[in-house]
Amino acid sequence: MYDESTRDHQSRVSTSGKAWENYVERFLVNQFKSSELTIKRGNQIREDTLLWKKLSIPTKASTVQDSIWGDIDLVVLKGDIVVAVISCKTSLHGRFTETLFYGVLFRMWSRVKFVLVTSDTGRGGEKWQSEWGTPEMPTKDRMLAESYLEGVYVDNVPEFCPKKNPDDHTVLGGIVRPIDELPCDLKKWAEEDAKFIYTGKQQKL
Repeated sequence: MYDESTRDHQSRVSTSGKAWENYVERFLVNQFKSSELTIKRGNQIREDTLLWKKLSIPTKASTVQDSIWGDIDLVVLKGDIVVAVISCKTSLHGRFTETLFYGVLFRMWSRVKFVLVTSDTGRGGEKWQSEWGTPEMPTKDRMLAESYLEGVYVDNVPEFCPKKNPDDHTVLGGIVRPIDELPCDLKKWAEEDAKFIYTGKQQKL
């Protein structure tokens, strides 16, 4: 019975995660209709493409495979310049460390920004409680995000926050910002990258 319950829970989390990724993708696509920026799904990037090689994680100690695919839900592009990688999560339960790890890696070896977009489903329990605390009294996750991510963007969509009362909300400020600010930040980063990255001839990503 326990195994069945665990599988059911994992299935619900997976379904919710995919729906949230769809939501974020639609939001950005609508924002970029008159822009040069485009969105690609991480799981649709083929291993034989230049883009996969650019974003895959080297496994230097492995004798089996040279690189693997990381925590990449969405990729933001301007032509053949990778502007940002977006991790989409309704909740931080169990996988935020993975997001931080890949955020650190991308910061070390590239100009690619790594951001998290979340609905802040809450910490669990009977009542909704934000996973981020406040700027004055931050949770551990908020403090880690300040150090290792370019930004955390939040949209408390009721569909993904069933336990949240209408008066409850994620306290914004500092690294934690509204999702409405993400398109402007992406456009700004794209302009900055275009000044410093020479692309040469266009290559198929």
